[in-house]
Amino acid sequence: MKILMIGLGSIGQRHVRNIRRLYGDTVELLAYRVRRLQHTFSDTMQIRDGVQLEEEFSIQCYGDLDEALSQKPDIVFVTNITAKHMECALAAAKAGCHIFLEKPVSDSLEGVEELLSLTKKNGCKVFMGYQNRYHVCVERLRHYLNEDVLGKLISVDAAFCERLVTMHTYEDYSTTYMARKDMGGGPVLNLQIHDIDLLQWIFGMPKEVFGICGTHSSLKIDVEDHAVLSYQTEYKGASVTVTSRTDFLQYPPVHRFVVVGEKGRIELDFNKAEVVLILGDDAPVVETYPDFARNDMFIKELESFVKSVKGGTETEIPLEEGVKGLKIALAGKQAAKERKVITL
Repeated sequence: MKILMIGLGSIGQRHVRNIRRLYGDTVELLAYRVRRLQHTFSDTMQIRDGVQLEEEFSIQCYGDLDEALSQKPDIVFVTNITAKHMECALAAAKAGCHIFLEKPVSDSLEGVEELLSLTKKNGCKVFMGYQNRYHVCVERLRHYLNEDVLGKLISVDAAFCERLVTMHTYEDYSTTYMARKDMGGGPVLNLQIHDIDLLQWIFGMPKEVFGICGTHSSLKIDVEDHAVLSYQTEYKGASVTVTSRTDFLQYPPVHRFVVVGEKGRIELDFNKAEVVLILGDDAPVVETYPDFARNDMFIKELESFVKSVKGGTETEIPLEEGVKGLKIALAGKQAAKERKVITL
């Protein structure tokens, strides 16, 4: 199997490490690189001094995308900056490659219909990089919802917040893609998009979205530094109010869900891998998962994708799922800009 990496920053390198762990030398690794970032990272985002990425993982690099695609890779991983996702995904689809597409699909809806059409026409399987679907907290939430322990659902509150300055301490935050509008940055498309995906997957798509966002801090960025999206959706015949918050300001990072029903609530702490079930006057049931490792989610999504490619089956998180999340995120940003509810 031949795999082409488009982008070898922190997330691209994580996928490379996992590919080698799972499939060893049975995979021929190629890469299209422009920035050629020299740092080589560990799973915990520590820089491995003196380690050359291309040599360590036996990667053949190309400076031209067409030349890289001419090597006829079976799979293309699109893991570069958000603003370049669509351009590279379209090129991969035209070449007939299966695609692992990191979130979000893009920073706009331009090209989305063409990509959907091309991948279907050329038989390209697409897997969206929403690894949090494999988080133990999400698995437990879905279990409890299937058991109907909360009764009729009332509301869901989600928060995904992290201080931009300390995300990548090895580089100037103000120059990173997350800080720049032209690169598809901002917490909505890069943090909150994960929660948007989970919320629509578990609780359903909204018909309307309202949003508030702005830049109130002293961060050197030209994107929003915080945002709140709100909407109603229908879950098992009941109207559920959903609120999703994000920002580039909080440290330690915050990633939590609170799901409220008539019988009680479920609290998820993604960073602690902790689930709390509270029902009426009963003592809270606290579940902790000390053996959970963040990289487990990335391993699971990689295994799922490769299994789909080899078996000729639909991927667990197809392109259509990524498009749903992108539409919600962009509607929220539009609602904030125009100060009105946006209909999907």
